[in-house]
Amino acid sequence: MKNQIVKNVLLYLGGGILCVVLLFWSLESFNVAQGHWEAEIGQAEQQLALTLRLAGREDWSLRRQVVFSDKEAGVHPAGTFSLPEQAEQMRGNKVTFEDTTILPGRVKFEWEGHQFDLMPDRLTVDGKHYNWKNQEPIALVKKTDLAGLR
Repeated sequence: MKNQIVKNVLLYLGGGILCVVLLFWSLESFNVAQGHWEAEIGQAEQQLALTLRLAGREDWSLRRQVVFSDKEAGVHPAGTFSLPEQAEQMRGNKVTFEDTTILPGRVKFEWEGHQFDLMPDRLTVDGKHYNWKNQEPIALVKKTDLAGLR
């Protein structure tokens, strides 16, 4: 009787471990297929530009370019960075929030005095929402300190 109980416990325990492993494996496979956020530093005309996009998904075209009207190109070295993993490699970047449990997730960061919030349903820059479907560049100028003007 005791041997039967031990066998049943080991059988159920083994089956439970197998189910957990299969669950994590399937979630990981699903997550990899969802893509990830990228930020590309470059230029538009003579101004600094930051292109934000969802990489790794050909069927989902999430891409917007942000042009810093008051910054000349070359202020930052050109490059492409996976967010949030490579965010610290972007000089002056500060990630303020990330939730990439299920990719692409949400990434919030501050760069060049502006706040960016990347989500699959919208892009928010300095509190203003932008639609991913619109392909017009977002033009930004440096924020002024209104308290210092008084």
